Amino acid sequence: MASMRFGLSGERSLYREFLVVFLVIFTAVVIASVPAILLIERSTGSGGAINVSGSLRMMSYRLTVAVSNPYATPAERRHETEAAVAEFDRRLRDDSLLVDIPDDAADPVRQQYEAVRERFETQVRPLALKGIDDASARRNFMERIPAFVDLVDGFVQSLEVTLGKRLALLEAILFGTLVGAFLLTYAMLRILRKKIFLPLFELEGVVARVREGQFSSRTRSDRSNDEIGRLGRGFNFMVSELERLYGSLEQEVAEKTKDLDRRNKGLQELAQASTVLLAVGDLQASLEGVLERSIRFLDATGAAVYLSETNEKDGAKKALFAKTQSWRQLDSAGHIERLVFCGADSQKPLGELCVRMPQGCPDWKANFLSMLSALIGRAVAAGLRFEDDQRLAVLEERSTIARELHDSIAQTLSFSRIQVLRLRRAVSAQASSAEIEAITGEIDMGISTAYRQLREVLTAFRLQIHSSGFSGLVNETVEAFRERTGIAVEVKNDLLGLALSPNEQVHLGHILSEGLANVEKHARATHVIVRVSRRGEGGFSLEVLDNGVGLPAHAKKAKHFGLGIMKERAQAIGATIRIEGLEAPEHGTRIFLERPDNQDR
Repeated sequence: MASMRFGLSGERSLYREFLVVFLVIFTAVVIASVPAILLIERSTGSGGAINVSGSLRMMSYRLTVAVSNPYATPAERRHETEAAVAEFDRRLRDDSLLVDIPDDAADPVRQQYEAVRERFETQVRPLALKGIDDASARRNFMERIPAFVDLVDGFVQSLEVTLGKRLALLEAILFGTLVGAFLLTYAMLRILRKKIFLPLFELEGVVARVREGQFSSRTRSDRSNDEIGRLGRGFNFMVSELERLYGSLEQEVAEKTKDLDRRNKGLQELAQASTVLLAVGDLQASLEGVLERSIRFLDATGAAVYLSETNEKDGAKKALFAKTQSWRQLDSAGHIERLVFCGADSQKPLGELCVRMPQGCPDWKANFLSMLSALIGRAVAAGLRFEDDQRLAVLEERSTIARELHDSIAQTLSFSRIQVLRLRRAVSAQASSAEIEAITGEIDMGISTAYRQLREVLTAFRLQIHSSGFSGLVNETVEAFRERTGIAVEVKNDLLGLALSPNEQVHLGHILSEGLANVEKHARATHVIVRVSRRGEGGFSLEVLDNGVGLPAHAKKAKHFGLGIMKERAQAIGATIRIEGLEAPEHGTRIFLERPDNQDR
């Protein structure tokens, strides 16, 4: 664990090097501090010794005053002298003084102390005690006391000199320690600068260049075998990997960008193909144009669409429906991709898309072909549904024409036939000319009625579905009504975006035409409003509103105003129709057809 934190065995470690340096510094500080501490302790004791020795001089003067006081009584002199002698002796033997006096007898300070102590014990104390009662002893004491004071002063001065030497030595030790600390600090800074800071500064510069994208930059701090060197080698390895990965990443980004561009262009081609294929028109011509553009986009040499056909005699087979100009079925150059397509709501195959790819088919081309085949399948299915709706509309129109002919012209002709039979019998019976004239008039009226009904039927069934859809049919019907009658018509069409089958468009066109025809025949209106609106998803409504005379009482009777046929047409497209007169104070008639949306049905 220690080898992981501080360097593997055999490798240099800055931690160990600086640990050794700090241990050396610590040892030097300890070595310098111990004498300094001892000198400080001794100096503290010397100060106390100097204070005590200085007080000896003061006590000498006190003793002199006590012995020589001429005004003191013998008792007072004894008391003061004995007290002064005892205090001087106590201070002379005080521990604070003795602790600073060397034990070596040859030491000058010891010799001076011994001289003071001996002079005090042999001369000063005896003369002071004897001088209490003896005047000559007092004179002798007074003569000797100055020399004793000089001896005490010499002793105090020796202590002061010793203390000065100790303080000078302490000052030298502290100065040496300060200089050593400065030199060690300077050396440490030099080592730190060389070992750590310079490599880190150089590494910081390399990091800045790498951040700017210069992945070729390398640090030179990888040459040493310590932590900084190992860090530099690891950093250089990391930058080398980044340079390699960044180079491959740029290549991958370029490839992805190219692929996205291809896919974007492919989506644009598919969107354009969707617009062309799902529009009403010649599906074969539209599909051939889409195939031509697709092979140019895919760098293919040809494409074709085959439709599946099934009959009892030949069974299932494929028939060529659309192809590019360069398509050759038996051409062996290149690989042919075959994709079967179905309708949007059925799993039954409708046909096959074949594309000859001379250079293979990568994923993006395969995806494009898959979406193109699905789009072709929806277009073919929509075209088949459109054809089925047209055939269904034709059959329903034929049925409606048959009903119209049966309910109008057939009955009128039947009535005219009966009148012809009456005329024949009247002629055979030699009836009067008045009776024959009456029958002839009825026949003429019947033929006129039949002719008028035929014209109405022809007008009603002249509707055609153009490429503009139901909106164009509404506008054409309204415009024809406006030109024929001169009645003002206001059109509000909100049916944009709703896809109606041809069958639904035909039925709605006939209902609108019949409603406007009723306005022309019976309403005597001056203004008509036609509203076409959406009702949710797949629902719609058609409203014809006029300001005419309103709905007559007999209007709802059978076979008047074509109400029966209008209701049948509404039921055929899943709608309901109401024809009602407006209530006062308004006037007019309202025809309202509505088919709910897909969620309500």
